[in-house]
Amino acid sequence: KTRRLRWPYRSKNESLIAFSNKHFYDSDLVLFPSPFKASDEFGVKLHKVPRGRFNNRRNIEEAQDVARCAAKHLLDNPNESIGIVAMNAEQRDEIERQLDQLSKDQPAIAEALEINKESADPIFIKNLENVQGDERDVIYISMTYGPEQIGGKTMQRFGPINSEKNAYIFFNGILGHCV
Repeated sequence: KTRRLRWPYRSKNESLIAFSNKHFYDSDLVLFPSPFKASDEFGVKLHKVPRGRFNNRRNIEEAQDVARCAAKHLLDNPNESIGIVAMNAEQRDEIERQLDQLSKDQPAIAEALEINKESADPIFIKNLENVQGDERDVIYISMTYGPEQIGGKTMQRFGPINSEKNAYIFFNGILGHCV
């Protein structure tokens, strides 16, 4: 016997589950109203990387942007936990390199990362296959895939997100917010 999920048990913001509710649960989930429905501060946000390019299983421009956004968030909101998810291990490694470079170039970021290591929920950077049940106040998702040349077409070869074990979803950009 199987039972179907009737309501989301983790999301405090209905917009975070609305896509899955519509496309996977036939809009059959009971969603509890969120006090933040019209908020610019909460929910899912798309941040496009117009010059991003996918080469050798990496999108360096996107990795730089994700690292910059995460570092800015860490400096501006030191009490909020952060997670970063990439579509593959190569992109995860690239984001780690970019964040490490930022910390070498900017002592304030290095100090914030050191303080963050001692927190209850330190920043994590994981590839899609290794993130399971992790919760943070803010999650940045590096979609990684994009055109090989600026302005080119994005090929529909999305690695692990195309496997039968994962949802068939593609977002062109980064989920997260950085100003």
